Amino acid sequence: MGPGLDEVTAAFGLEEWPDRAGTLDLGGRVVDLVPGPGHQEAALVFYDRHTGLLLTGDSLYPGRLYVEDRAAYSATVDRLLDFCVGREVRHVLGCHIEMNGAGEEYPRGTVYQPDEPPLQLGVEHLRMLRRALDETAGAQGSHAYGGFVLVYGD
Repeated sequence: MGPGLDEVTAAFGLEEWPDRAGTLDLGGRVVDLVPGPGHQEAALVFYDRHTGLLLTGDSLYPGRLYVEDRAAYSATVDRLLDFCVGREVRHVLGCHIEMNGAGEEYPRGTVYQPDEPPLQLGVEHLRMLRRALDETAGAQGSHAYGGFVLVYGD
């Protein structure tokens, strides 16, 4: 499968992208597939029903959140908040860490990152992200919010 939107939607049967989530049955273990565009057009968020883990990739993690499409990213955050209602989300996990425990960014390209915070976040971080998006609407550049930094690419 290729990384483009057409390949992703075809591979997972997501014809109503980005408005409708899908599922992937791994042989008795179901993973929900939530469309997550905004950082990247074909981004997916995975929810493992068995573990309660919401795997957000580059959409939310302790670091620089690069927003390429504000409207799509904002809709993704709303979609994720709606998705979490009524589900047990034990942890929200991004793909990496770019900050220390004090909420300070490591310089780009850093390979030694002492004092990293835990990777696991919670649904409250999605709520914080929603507030940050509202507060920075129309702004340019980077905006630090303790556990992450919004970086607008437009």
